[in-house]
Amino acid sequence: MNDSVHHHDEENKRGRPMDLTRNQVIIDKTLELLAEVGFDSLTIEAIAHQAKVGKATIYRRWSSKEELVIDAVSSTSPFESFMDRIDFDKNIREQLIDLLCFCFREEHEVHQQAMTAIGSALPHNKELEQGLHNNFYQKLRAAILTVLEPFLKEDHALEPDELDLLVDIGPSFNHLSYVFNA
Repeated sequence: MNDSVHHHDEENKRGRPMDLTRNQVIIDKTLELLAEVGFDSLTIEAIAHQAKVGKATIYRRWSSKEELVIDAVSSTSPFESFMDRIDFDKNIREQLIDLLCFCFREEHEVHQQAMTAIGSALPHNKELEQGLHNNFYQKLRAAILTVLEPFLKEDHALEPDELDLLVDIGPSFNHLSYVFNA
């Protein structure tokens, strides 16, 4: 075994094992504080204090405030739970509309306030903007592919650019469907 691999293995064994139950507490407190004070005034110190953990506990899990906020926002609309609510007996159009409706119509006051706070920070924080976009896009892409897979014929796999186009325009169809059916 080379020395760098051995050294890395020993580093992973140091300290207490990570208590994963703290992750959700940290995420919840991040969202609450984000809703209360906004992104610019949000600090790792305040999150640690509210979550009753040390700053090191947070930094072991997330390397920056932006990364923590991206994970926190991602937790507000977990696509995995939406997939459990889709009726796979419906046709493909109805399944996609249901998926998009679930994504964009979830209501939770703290989450909505947190998203409003993030919205004001995005124009001057490109790292946060790009991270949120990439995270949401990848989850939406995977969810749409899950809905589409049973309808794809073996002789026609969906090309990546075709899936990307569907992910890009899908929310627009959902909005139009809602407007015209309201």
